[in-house]
Amino acid sequence: MKLNYSTLAFSIVAVVLGTGRSFAQEGYAPMGSPYPAGMPAPYDPAGMTLQGYGPGPMGPGPMMGPAPYAQMAAVPDTGYATQASYDPSMYEPAGDYVQYENVAGGYCDDGGALPPRAYGSLEAMYIWRKGGNYPPILTTSDAADRGVLDAPTTQILWGDGNEHGSPRLGGRLTLGLWLDDYQNWSVGGRFFGATNQVVSYQTTSTDYPVLAYPFLNLNSGLQDAVLVALPGNGSGAADNTFVNISNKNEFYMGDAFLTKHLWTNNGNRWDFIGGYTYVKMEDSFYNDATYTIQDAAPPGGLAQGDVIAYTDRFDATNEFHGGHIGLMAEFQDGPFSWRAMGKLALGGSHQEATVAGSQTANGVTIANSGIFARSTNSGSFSRDKFVYIPEVNIDMIYAYNCNLDFKIGTTFIYFSDMVTGGALINNNIDPNNILGPTFAFEEQEYWVLGMNFGVEYHY
Repeated sequence: MKLNYSTLAFSIVAVVLGTGRSFAQEGYAPMGSPYPAGMPAPYDPAGMTLQGYGPGPMGPGPMMGPAPYAQMAAVPDTGYATQASYDPSMYEPAGDYVQYENVAGGYCDDGGALPPRAYGSLEAMYIWRKGGNYPPILTTSDAADRGVLDAPTTQILWGDGNEHGSPRLGGRLTLGLWLDDYQNWSVGGRFFGATNQVVSYQTTSTDYPVLAYPFLNLNSGLQDAVLVALPGNGSGAADNTFVNISNKNEFYMGDAFLTKHLWTNNGNRWDFIGGYTYVKMEDSFYNDATYTIQDAAPPGGLAQGDVIAYTDRFDATNEFHGGHIGLMAEFQDGPFSWRAMGKLALGGSHQEATVAGSQTANGVTIANSGIFARSTNSGSFSRDKFVYIPEVNIDMIYAYNCNLDFKIGTTFIYFSDMVTGGALINNNIDPNNILGPTFAFEEQEYWVLGMNFGVEYHY
């Protein structure tokens, strides 16, 4: 499948528009007036905008304009602004700050110190992901239909779509440092990881007397199946069957970023974000089936009573390196703030795949082919792909005190192309291992959705 450029264009527009609105509420003074609450600020004829420090990427940030002094000051305990008056005797050097911030306990007076220079957050996350996209893997039916697809009684037990599994836990750590006294520039990094997710399915011939792995027979052009459980002692008969299918997924990402303050309007702030992004995702599909032959005349030199075991292994690894750009907007209303961040990472993803299978009889290997991993598609493969990754974060923040905030929010990350174990399976099979299956990388989108809650600290 070719790269969907319309999807890329839509993602870019969504990032810009999604972070491009800040719902301003007129009448609020900026946090961080450089003068004590209720006192008039001096008039600076060179200045056109307000200054102080207020909401930023990780808490208080600059309310910057060309003037080094504020023209408005806060009324005590209200957060509303009064018109500044000119008083030359109050002219003070820039940087002599008394922090004014709407927090749960009122406002903060730090004795004239500068705004915080270091910030960080720690978040716990509850994460959903897009499941692996599988063809039909395991079926059951009446004995007469032998688990073949499209037969009247055949039911798919696993596969034929996404296998999501349950949400899993994860976490995100962010650390940053402001490079100037007015919180104009900052640098930092983030790390986001999720616990391993395993989606598994086990069943036996006691649960389902007929168990089969369906495929399209390339020799006949008809639907067919590999039987691992079938009552009786006729062709393909087997029992004492145990099937174990699993999908394992591991995901983490990190970035190094630079932020630059762009614009401030009262309690609202905009910042530019740029930097480097790294992502690694590993996804595997494992299939194991063990059964005892009951066929009175099995093919291939096997005998009734032999214990047969099949294994299939499909392993995929994605490693992304790229640059990202984005915008961050924050709106403050009393002790509460809303923060939205959207960014787009563009770069290259190195994708690797390993396919291997085996068949044993009574513990001795008799073939280097499983059911879906056969000699024609086994081996190690790799390629490099251009990938784009939009990310959107929305948080609600509560300022508990001058240094500590609590927050809750959501994170959505989309990947234009990821290789998964399930996408490597080709169920068009030649039982003689001549015509196929063949190996091919299948393009597949992927996404991660998280609900996050945690704390931020500013020092």
